[in-house]
Amino acid sequence: MTDTAIPNMNGSNAEAFLEEPGAFLGRQPILDRNQQLIGYELLYRADAITNEALVTDDNYASVVVVASLLQDLGPEQVLGGKLGFINVGLETIGPDSPLGLLDPKHTVLEFSSRMPTDERTLARLGDLRREGYGIAVTVDSPAVVRQPLFALTTHAKVDLLQIPMEQLPLVMKLLKAAGGRRVLVAEKVETREQAATCLALGFDCLQGFYFAKPETLSARKLEPARAAVMQAIKLLLRNADIVEVDNALKRDVALSVKLLRYMNSAGMGLSGKIDSLKHAISLLGYQKLARWLTLLLASTDSKDPTAPLLARTAITRGRLMELLGEGRFDVGQRDNLFIAGTFSLLPAMLMTPMAVALEELDLPKSVADGLLHRTGEFAPLLKLAEACEDPSLAGVAQLCKQLDISPKALNLAQMQATDWVSQLGI
Repeated sequence: MTDTAIPNMNGSNAEAFLEEPGAFLGRQPILDRNQQLIGYELLYRADAITNEALVTDDNYASVVVVASLLQDLGPEQVLGGKLGFINVGLETIGPDSPLGLLDPKHTVLEFSSRMPTDERTLARLGDLRREGYGIAVTVDSPAVVRQPLFALTTHAKVDLLQIPMEQLPLVMKLLKAAGGRRVLVAEKVETREQAATCLALGFDCLQGFYFAKPETLSARKLEPARAAVMQAIKLLLRNADIVEVDNALKRDVALSVKLLRYMNSAGMGLSGKIDSLKHAISLLGYQKLARWLTLLLASTDSKDPTAPLLARTAITRGRLMELLGEGRFDVGQRDNLFIAGTFSLLPAMLMTPMAVALEELDLPKSVADGLLHRTGEFAPLLKLAEACEDPSLAGVAQLCKQLDISPKALNLAQMQATDWVSQLGI
């Protein structure tokens, strides 16, 4: 990444933008056909309280803020080594362009199909592509494929909120007939049913949190490894003898190995190495171990190809709630915040209703109320963590105001949570 300085934005800088009321950052995952993460769309909202996204020439500020984060925290922490898709406009690619702050190899510049284009603009886009940037355009009508801009693209993103599902076959036919090699991305995919339809039509990638929304819920039998972890959590919450907990995990040797690896990771910050569950109990206590078993449950191998990303999302949500709980709750309660955040995606993990998943777990009331009814003292933080995953960031500003959390504090906590999960190797 270049050492170019952050350009001045009318006397302000990226840090100042992050401190402005309503200046919130978000990101939405993009998965390939094998449900592997290939990148994130990085989102910046200058006014989340009215859901006004910077999706026109005002994207200049968005690029500067995102680039500042990439410089300060590193692309590995923000993007995990994946691609970053960033909305840009005419001012962003002009003479005072902040694009020099971004690494072309890891950046896809996303343009609106409604952006005016003349010969000079098209020439500039051609230069950017030759420099190594990806060029994406949002396909919000079939006519987009006939625009001069489309011929320069490396990615075409079909907006499912603008293109009805029944029109997708026609749009895909036009995209494939347009010639050239480009990655076809379906964005704003909200359900697994939509995802399956898009893959059947030939899309290369899907964008959205569809993987966190199970299509059908039933009291199905758990996979053996997850059943073992659920049994261990149940025993731990009932203060059973540690031998019983150990025996539950010994049904699958890999579970104990993975649990010890997590607890000995850099993210734990322990001075000595934990070599057994008994050792963990003596160092951490039952409540802290319950938190780590929650993490183990989320990351346990599953036949669902979206399971790895679902695990990362759940654990990141839990860690975010824990971090935001500092100064509000004591250490024990913050462990419960982690459990609440991670367990909030149990229905998608287990494909079973929340009430069924929790019925045999003796969870603290604050956790159970938050998960089952979105009520109680944990509910506002849980709602905020969920709202951060919405590309519109709807409700984030109001919840932050209610909780007295600044945009800067929330943005920093999100980056810290992401980094912590990365350190665990999840």
